Amino acid sequence: MNSNKNKKPRVLGLAPCVQGIGFIVFDEPDLPIDWGVKWARGDKNEKGVAKVAALIERYQPDLLVFEDHRGKGSHRAKRIEDLLDAIASLATRHKIPFARYPRNHVRRRFAAEGAATKYQIATAIAAAFPELAPRLPAVRKIWLPEHANLSLFDATALVLTDFSERAAAPARAA
Repeated sequence: MNSNKNKKPRVLGLAPCVQGIGFIVFDEPDLPIDWGVKWARGDKNEKGVAKVAALIERYQPDLLVFEDHRGKGSHRAKRIEDLLDAIASLATRHKIPFARYPRNHVRRRFAAEGAATKYQIATAIAAAFPELAPRLPAVRKIWLPEHANLSLFDATALVLTDFSERAAAPARAA
């Protein structure tokens, strides 16, 4: 973990998808430092957990953020649910705090920007972070599977939701 007490916490956002795990690392709410999709083939959950462990080792995050698959609006495959639970166990073993947000929290966070669907949220994120825009896939045709790069935007949306929730917490306490 980051040892400098004056630094803002480093946040690692994670979003599993069929092909692997989308990730993004933020040092501040407006400062993403790395992002991408880690591909997993074979035993996707075992390899996915190994990829997350490598990201933890590399970036030393102070907080992990990922989807709460038990929340309203979340409809995930059993394999993805098991992977999300394994990531929570990994974070606990590494003594890294984590935050989980259901899809309806993410949608509520982006509703003010007129973004309701995953693609609209991804488009809003690409507009706010031009460095991510080249990764925005084309609009999905209904007969095509979801593009893996969308998981990068899902991870970013989860982290931005966390930043909003934490910023609102002191205001609610006052």
